Amino acid sequence: MSIITASRVFLKRAFGDSETSIVARILEDQEGEVSSSSEDRHWKLNKNQLIITVDIQPTENVLFECHEELQELGLQIEDVPEVIIVEGLAECSDVCRLIADRLAADLGGITRGAEQCS
Repeated sequence: MSIITASRVFLKRAFGDSETSIVARILEDQEGEVSSSSEDRHWKLNKNQLIITVDIQPTENVLFECHEELQELGLQIEDVPEVIIVEGLAECSDVCRLIADRLAADLGGITRGAEQCS
């Protein structure tokens, strides 16, 4: 069983076209191979044979997964309409955390850091 690290960035406003280029730039700065979906809500970074994914989801779609984190941050679902989920194997937890921190800073989002999942 692989250990997965996940960092979430809660967005205070809906994700739009202008934010797409910010996500792409931050991933390209990691000096790996970046690919994205046609609707620009899913990216994959392949860096040193490790894969990191970045997904944009409506918060209501992942509420079960992040309910406790929202409570700890003092947020309601209405406060953060969308969430960016940065995931990878535990070996790349530092890179996932760095990407999430940069996304939060550049997009005005809120993040608590990474958590380990199995």
